[in-house]
Amino acid sequence: MTNLNINYHNVDFSRHLVLPSNNDSIISQTQNILKDLPSLNIVHNNKLLNQTIQQATHFANGKENFIVFGTGGSNLGSKALINILQGHEKNKIIFHDNIDPINFQNSIDTINLNTTGFIVISKSGSTPETLSQFASIIEIFDQKNNLKALFSNVLIITEDKISPLSQIAHANKCTILKHEKSIGGRYSIFSNVGMIPAIIAGLDVKQIHAGALSVIKDQQGKENYKIAQFFRYQNSHYSLTNSVILTYSDALYYFGKWYLQLWAESLGKDKKGITAIHAVGTTDQHSQLQLYLDGPKDKFFTFITTNHSNQGLKLHNSTMKEHGVNYLVNKTMGDLMQAEQQATMDTFKKNNFAYREINLPIINEFSIGQLMAMSIIETVATCLYFEVDPFDQPAVEQGKKLTKQYLS
Repeated sequence: MTNLNINYHNVDFSRHLVLPSNNDSIISQTQNILKDLPSLNIVHNNKLLNQTIQQATHFANGKENFIVFGTGGSNLGSKALINILQGHEKNKIIFHDNIDPINFQNSIDTINLNTTGFIVISKSGSTPETLSQFASIIEIFDQKNNLKALFSNVLIITEDKISPLSQIAHANKCTILKHEKSIGGRYSIFSNVGMIPAIIAGLDVKQIHAGALSVIKDQQGKENYKIAQFFRYQNSHYSLTNSVILTYSDALYYFGKWYLQLWAESLGKDKKGITAIHAVGTTDQHSQLQLYLDGPKDKFFTFITTNHSNQGLKLHNSTMKEHGVNYLVNKTMGDLMQAEQQATMDTFKKNNFAYREINLPIINEFSIGQLMAMSIIETVATCLYFEVDPFDQPAVEQGKKLTKQYLS
């Protein structure tokens, strides 16, 4: 098992932060919350994980494709996990987290629905986007007088309570798994919400839990809260208002999307917070990097890297030589990726930008479990230093009410 390597640059915690007078109290509060946090404690429950593996394996049997209906935390976490496979999934899984009507219909039209398993995830059981997706499929099968075949291929994850989704499930004898009431959607990655799709895709979910557990066991010392303290002090005393994560692997693209939700919904409250921004290396070096290097100094940067040297296709030497691109002779595409990754960090270092590098020596189930557990712990700790509740999202309720009003 290889641990994440984390290094800070142009950050001197002894100089760049002053601890609040109640620092010991905040650390104690954070440790107590994390110790009892259901979304992390679940990785200790091997019996439950084995049961989830059996449930997923049984549901997957005999099916060719899978569609996951869910939005936000019901979707992004498992999408981030499966994305590390980079197209080498054991089974094809399609995620639908939006309700763009044209894209949705076009996607559905390309799938043999009769050999497809449908996984419908909504903690509340009343998420309108998820209900509309599911209802669209019900309509298609109803038009074919084949509803019985549909509902035998549906697995629903929702809270054990009366809701539109649970009522549909019970009325049509769908397979139902309980969404833990104590685990919020954006924190549900290590529960059946994240694990069921991951198992079907062919990931070793025991290694995902093992990676998370290795981080949880290591989060006991006060040093682990320095970055949360840094974020709060630099935000309140200086101009730190943005936190940029730059992922240098397409395998981590959806980790970036998951992280944005985790951070934004948890921290952005009571006119407080730091805006999380996701940039993709090397792509966004050609779009965002100019702003980061020459714009306002209001950002902290996190580079999430891995080793690309000697990986990928070799470049055609004679073509490179003939056209004067000598620096790419005897190189692979991975060599170029590695050089650009390092060059960008070195540029930040030389220009005195505060940043850290989180290096994953290899991107696999263990390391993605580590990275996601670390992100949860860091987010919760930062919220407590900002004195906001990490687990609610009250501001979005108004929009939900207005949506229903406009449709009535």
